[in-house]
Amino acid sequence: MAITRRWAQRITLLVLILLAFVAFFPVFASTLGADVGLALVVVYLLAYLFAVIALPLTAFSLLKFVYSVFARPYVRAWHISRIRNRRRLKEVIARGRAGQ
Repeated sequence: MAITRRWAQRITLLVLILLAFVAFFPVFASTLGADVGLALVVVYLLAYLFAVIALPLTAFSLLKFVYSVFARPYVRAWHISRIRNRRRLKEVIARGRAGQ
């Protein structure tokens, strides 16, 4: 399963790289047409790959951190509160029936 997941991640990364190249091909073509050289094309490609890959991954890891610090404790406390409320309600119902 880990091997399949690893290959799926690699294929996804390659697809994203190809999509970035296709999306920004006019920029690359105009850069090469302006005779500024292949080095600038490589710099542009790296910048666009950073924008397409690294920034979403950074946002994902930031959201994961925010969830683990803020949302997870809140969800856990809410769940514990529901369990306690259910138990207390059962106790109240049992006391009410015993008092009749």
